[in-house]
Amino acid sequence: MKIYVLAGLFTLGLFTACYTTGQVKREFLKSSVGQEATRPYSNMALTATYVGSAIYQTDWYNWCVSPISGKDGKIHIFSARWPANEGMDGWLGRNAQIAHFIADKPEGPFRFKGVVMETSMLPDTLTMRAPHNPRLEYVDGKYVLLYILQNPQTRGQTGQRVGMMIADDINGKWRFAGDKDGIMVEPSNTPGHWTYKAALGADNPAFLKIKDKYYIYYKCGAPKMFDAKYGYAVSDKLEGPYTLCDKPITDNVSYLEDAQAFAYNGNYYLLTTDNLGGNTGVFGDLMLWKSKTGLDFKLTDVQIAMGNIFDYWGTEKDKQDLFDKGGYFERHHSGKLERPAILFINGKPAYMYAVGGVNINGGANSESYIFKISMENSD
Repeated sequence: MKIYVLAGLFTLGLFTACYTTGQVKREFLKSSVGQEATRPYSNMALTATYVGSAIYQTDWYNWCVSPISGKDGKIHIFSARWPANEGMDGWLGRNAQIAHFIADKPEGPFRFKGVVMETSMLPDTLTMRAPHNPRLEYVDGKYVLLYILQNPQTRGQTGQRVGMMIADDINGKWRFAGDKDGIMVEPSNTPGHWTYKAALGADNPAFLKIKDKYYIYYKCGAPKMFDAKYGYAVSDKLEGPYTLCDKPITDNVSYLEDAQAFAYNGNYYLLTTDNLGGNTGVFGDLMLWKSKTGLDFKLTDVQIAMGNIFDYWGTEKDKQDLFDKGGYFERHHSGKLERPAILFINGKPAYMYAVGGVNINGGANSESYIFKISMENSD
């Protein structure tokens, strides 16, 4: 295993590292100093630049963001949100929504357009609540929205399932796909299957069409949450039915979540979080998994996709001034990024959107951010 030890301004490699916030090129990320990176940095991580805020609302927590370029030439984001007065746990509640935002360009500004889904709109409110974790795709001439739902009849976050809605137009009308009220993926009820008695259910969906088959990727931690890995469900038809894979397709050794799946330059990728740092050696970094088939992803092929918000925003003084002032939203002091999503422009990954573990603008609620990225020379 290669170990990339970062200390001060030097590494144990063959170069003297540098970091200049006024320039794009970096040899390492500030957040990794003093930690042992077990995976190399991608070009995306080292050259990304902070653009600005994507979505912030004083009365709402906004969390998951999923961007797409519409046929109308606009940039659309579907974001999970819930009332700010319900606190961070409001995402599990009856008032959680998936909302639609729109902008004329990737850098924003994004404006609220409407609510796509909330509990009252679901087919069965006895077993379905709190739509969350949207993933937008454009497949076979249709817009596809994946999401997760809570089951109010189970305790806590157990019983999560993956649903799908479909529309001919990004602005709607949206309909629930398939013949199970939109539900596409749920854990197996067969003893011995790797998803049996899943700790949280099946969640954090992603999507790919590979050749003539459709794949919904999902995270499942059975029976322990922190043993979670990714798997897929496959179908010959977009609207299912989908069949679960027999075993996990990632060999992560530490907890991960938040996948987005995409194809680029003849490879298939998963972009995930490394929540606890056990996979990359650096707490909270994002991971870029690469596969030739899209059906099997190995840790040995992983690169660090991105660092945390403070790697791309501000100086150490800016950071300390923010901390000293207080009153800002903070989920984790590191400023780690969650729910990452890449926006393609002209067939290339061009922007990444993600929610920040710290609101760098001092707001009291969560905020999502925009980064300019390039995946060129990342292999």
